[in-house]
Amino acid sequence: MAICHSSINNMPFASRKLVKKESQQLILNCYEQLIEKGSMLFSAITNEAPNFGMEKRIGKDCYELHKGAKVFYYDKQSVKEEFGEVGLFEIIEIDENQSFYFIMC
Repeated sequence: MAICHSSINNMPFASRKLVKKESQQLILNCYEQLIEKGSMLFSAITNEAPNFGMEKRIGKDCYELHKGAKVFYYDKQSVKEEFGEVGLFEIIEIDENQSFYFIMC
């Protein structure tokens, strides 16, 4: 599950732009820790998951499960946008109890 880490947890007007900036920073922080020719693996819940839209909406495709716990639901385009700059080379869709992507960079 991709967690939307944010210092604006208590602000109900948080926009996707702010959340996206913070999730991109998380991805870049991981990327900067890689050794040469290293790989990153992520899992991200998709907007096809049964609980999509059931929580409190705080931004485009971003919901708050409970105070301070934010989840962004991805589609393939948003995966490409957020992981493209760090060497995205494969997206595998997994459908178990939750629909999610396995993302390899």
